[in-house]
Amino acid sequence: MQDQNANQEANYRKFIQQVADTEQVWGLSEGDIWATSSSNEFEDTEVILFWSDAEAAKACAADEWANYKAEALPVSEFLENWCVGMYDDELLVGANWTADMQGKEVDPLVIALDVVQELKSREKEIKLEQYDSLSEFEEQVIDALEGDEE
Repeated sequence: MQDQNANQEANYRKFIQQVADTEQVWGLSEGDIWATSSSNEFEDTEVILFWSDAEAAKACAADEWANYKAEALPVSEFLENWCVGMYDDELLVGANWTADMQGKEVDPLVIALDVVQELKSREKEIKLEQYDSLSEFEEQVIDALEGDEE
């Protein structure tokens, strides 16, 4: 179990770093339907799966997802629309899950914060539609997460 947790953590770090490198996130979709899975950790919770590269996403396009195609999202859309929307809908992000449906399940605002902090550490500024800057987005995410702790 420890090896599995270490692998999941390594895959998560790889996700954050590659997304900051490429400024893209990958999902599997069939039209408007995106690949989701039941949580391995929480009852009655859905996880939307995302990968840091097309090959990893394509490797999971099997069984019920055999007709799904790897689709790229700009990191700005992932942060503003997907992460914020998934947080509102009480969904989790599955980052860089393996073909055997194992991976880290993360609160969407936590992964958004990790991506933003990685982008900022590399002195990358991305254009956001709903926020003036990455720093403003980061502040709002932190405020929301701190509100959850109360």
